[in-house]
Amino acid sequence: MEKRKFAPGLVLFIIMFLISTVGLTLLGEGNFALPGMIARYVIGTVSVVFMANIYGVEFKIKGFFKGLFSVIGLVGVACCIHNLLAMRIPTDIGFKEGLPNAIFMFLLMMSVGVFEEAIYRGVLFNTLRNCLGESKGRIILAVILSAIPFGLTHFLNLIFYPNHVVWITSQVVYATAGGVLFACIYYITDNFWLVVVLHGLYDYLASIWSCFVSQAEGIGIPAVDSTIMQGIKDAIPDCIFGLIAFIVLLVVLNKREKYS
Repeated sequence: MEKRKFAPGLVLFIIMFLISTVGLTLLGEGNFALPGMIARYVIGTVSVVFMANIYGVEFKIKGFFKGLFSVIGLVGVACCIHNLLAMRIPTDIGFKEGLPNAIFMFLLMMSVGVFEEAIYRGVLFNTLRNCLGESKGRIILAVILSAIPFGLTHFLNLIFYPNHVVWITSQVVYATAGGVLFACIYYITDNFWLVVVLHGLYDYLASIWSCFVSQAEGIGIPAVDSTIMQGIKDAIPDCIFGLIAFIVLLVVLNKREKYS
């Protein structure tokens, strides 16, 4: 990546973060309805276009399936499948009746994938990578520094669910691990759209069961706050997947360093 100024990318990240935070908060219940979905697609698209122009980042589709079936891609797939199995709840709606909800949920969660990956990997990770450089240690630093704010921003969910402190704290921990996972996948495969799809599927497969429940509390939202032990238990699997991805990153970086 050609090294360019750090400020434009940082300014873009701050602007997109503030616009999205304020805008989605003001939407209230519309945050996870059609208005929120549209807002996420728009913000994500704008972020991608600006990064392509500021730093010349290529948001290419080529190599999508090669990346998907690589070792790091399969780690992401395994994490998504785990979500599907771990988040299963009893259902009381048939497939045909719940299908419209499932389709809307898919589009909604893909908008989350576009939006969050555009801001945190497309803008922040690429900005850090551009600023810090391509050495082994600095790529690792860029991965970590882009994952931490991604995780911490999930504390904003306390605005909507102030009584779910433990559950949201657990979410912050596993979201940070997810940030490491997605940054590793992005760097190794060099395919932005792969992490968008995997991120969207990660959220979708965790939420799909609620589409077939007549009295769902929300999109994967528990009726009451988690216990501390339950919060720890919920965070462990994603932390493991994040650690595996980080190990794969180290192996790849060592190989690239050896042959460079």
